[in-house]
Amino acid sequence: MTLRLTDDARRDLSDIRSYTRREFGARQAALYMGRLGEGFKALRRHPDIGFMIDHLKPGFRCFRVQHYAIFYAQAGEIIAVVAVLHESQLPTRHLEQRSGD
Repeated sequence: MTLRLTDDARRDLSDIRSYTRREFGARQAALYMGRLGEGFKALRRHPDIGFMIDHLKPGFRCFRVQHYAIFYAQAGEIIAVVAVLHESQLPTRHLEQRSGD
């Protein structure tokens, strides 16, 4: 499986890293990013690990990694990650305009 991050998902990760570094320090930011990286590895090995979110975005899944949710869709051998959101963020607000393209 190939994991592809959309530009929006890359921005989410950058925002997570920046916010965490600013609020909790570089060590915590590295820890969060490492855990998310492990989550991406698990997702690549087991793309059906996430639960369906057809009620939010048809054809997409959500996979939780600690306090974060990875939103993605699979098309053949490609896993397209469209968002990485903190549990405090409302997915409906962030997912509406995002696609796996």
